[in-house]
Amino acid sequence: MKEKYRKIVFIDDDKSLVENYNLIMEQKKLADYFVYFNDANDGLDYLNSKSMEELPKYIVLDLYMPLMDGFEFLRRFQLLKEKKKTVEIYVCTSSKKKEDRDRVMQYPFVSAFLQKPISIDFLELLIKH
Repeated sequence: MKEKYRKIVFIDDDKSLVENYNLIMEQKKLADYFVYFNDANDGLDYLNSKSMEELPKYIVLDLYMPLMDGFEFLRRFQLLKEKKKTVEIYVCTSSKKKEDRDRVMQYPFVSAFLQKPISIDFLELLIKH
């Protein structure tokens, strides 16, 4: 019987980082569970288009992106009512500012404020558990 893994939405404008993650996920045969957007607005559109059953379990969100930053994404995600109750967000950033951490951790659906780059082991753990 094939295991049912969880889907991760990864929102980050660092294309080379995401390509590296995706390549490793392909090697581990987990790429089907790794959905990538380089624009936070596209990520929101994706979430809005999905039923509750189709939502990812996790979102890994970059904080600083050019078109829509992670702060704006979190503000808009909060308006998704029921959907926000089923998805956990991990903010992944190169920022070490305490005020950035404090600002994102005010949202109850944000599970952690992580430093870039996150490990492949962490992504694999999210998908498999």
